[in-house]
Amino acid sequence: MANNRSTSDGRHFATDRRQFLQGSAALGAGLLVPAALSKAANAAAPGTITYALSAYPPNLRPFDWSGQAAVTVKALLFRGLLCFDEKGAVQPELAESWEQPDSRTYRFKLRPNATFQNGKPVTAEDVKASFDAIRGEKSTAYVRQAFQAVETIAVEDPKTVRIVLKQPTPSFILALAGQMAPIVFAGKMDNPDAMIGAGPYRLENSEKGVSLTFKARTDFYRPGQPATETVRFVAYPDDSLRIAALNAGDVDIIEYVPWQSMKGLSQTKGLTLQNSLGSFMYVVFNLKEGPFTDPKVRRAVAHAVKREDIVKAAFFGAGKVLDGVPLPAGSPYAVPELEHLWPYDPDRARSLLKEAGAQNVQATLLATSTYGFHKDIAEIMQQHLAAVGMQVKLSLPEWGVRVSQGNEGRYHFAVNGGGPDLGDPDDLTAFFGSGSDSYRRSFGLSDPKLDELLNRGRHESDTATRVKIYAELQRAVADSVPVTFLNFRAQGWGVRDRVKGFKVLSDQMNNQVGMAFDTASVS
Repeated sequence: MANNRSTSDGRHFATDRRQFLQGSAALGAGLLVPAALSKAANAAAPGTITYALSAYPPNLRPFDWSGQAAVTVKALLFRGLLCFDEKGAVQPELAESWEQPDSRTYRFKLRPNATFQNGKPVTAEDVKASFDAIRGEKSTAYVRQAFQAVETIAVEDPKTVRIVLKQPTPSFILALAGQMAPIVFAGKMDNPDAMIGAGPYRLENSEKGVSLTFKARTDFYRPGQPATETVRFVAYPDDSLRIAALNAGDVDIIEYVPWQSMKGLSQTKGLTLQNSLGSFMYVVFNLKEGPFTDPKVRRAVAHAVKREDIVKAAFFGAGKVLDGVPLPAGSPYAVPELEHLWPYDPDRARSLLKEAGAQNVQATLLATSTYGFHKDIAEIMQQHLAAVGMQVKLSLPEWGVRVSQGNEGRYHFAVNGGGPDLGDPDDLTAFFGSGSDSYRRSFGLSDPKLDELLNRGRHESDTATRVKIYAELQRAVADSVPVTFLNFRAQGWGVRDRVKGFKVLSDQMNNQVGMAFDTASVS
């Protein structure tokens, strides 16, 4: 019985940023909200941490993925049964402890003092209702696919819940520790925008597009946490103004430190740079209609893009080419001969277009004006694809509109950023597996072969067998190209020295940064 507790074509691409990004700073400045310009964020207020967001969250729905900024903010409102520590190990959260009496069964004991923001206790019924909502037939939850492994959820008593899986699933416990499987109050689940969580803060007020202010709960289940009375998020979509706000002391922390500013920030007295290399950029396709329903055309795109140019021009060298599947260095699943599935080969791209009878492709590439590096990548890709005969028009809406258009499939192909959620190869399900429509995966993606391989890998307990399954998956992906990856990118947070206890998690867990507000304080 297992028992776990607490536990080319010769053309030269100009990689000088100024040659193809003129005017981008002016565009970004135009996006900055007037209120953020007209009044300082008062970062030095006692007991207040002011955090500069790269974008105002499109929504705060607990089960949806709507960008890193939203995930960070939602960590203050919502919590799951489990969480990750700074080394990526699974730890208790709303669950006080858990046990695994057999390979399919998990039993969770809830903290006796855990309550929701409305003061109601967190019960096993809330857990069951939350997970039933996630795994429901009409659910649009981001982790719905992972929850299809569940056979039954049973309430044993008010503080004990038993989950039985259809078959052993090693990655399931990791899905419970991620931020996309929170427990919400069962008595108010009719409106996804008004669900009540058990996080350490309450939303005190918000100004749409500008800021959100949170006040610490005095009844949080961890004594002495949260360590700061007030957390204020202010939207600074423009990179240069975000870094300027940090330097001026208007904010305490900024996310998405501009890559050209990382070195200077790290050498500035009173500031610290925290960064990681777990995030990556990739391209999704509309698989229901348009030119990319043909896998040969998708493969042409994958071979036409010179990823070195993206790393150099869009990220100032702070990244790494990714022309295969995003698996962490040193992972047993990272097979050397499968590292480069789509190397830069414009001649191969032209040949594929000819084979597909698609030598005059015209398509719209969706990105966003909110994040400069998304726009930069789109412009680089536009030039590379033109070199193989593809005419590409750019669409650059602000982030919220971009997310909506992605969710609704209103694009031909699109630039995306992402990262791992589980620290397990089952993370690939989010990119290659069938599921509810999400801007994070290709629209209309449904590939029985990929689904079968992902399902086998998810449920296999033997590591050697899993390695073989995921190698087969990578070979299948090389041909079908449900998405194509571009590069790993360094992602940085700038932190003023007056902030203590704010720690970004490891490379593979950096999207969990919102959890750092539990222990962050100001001096």
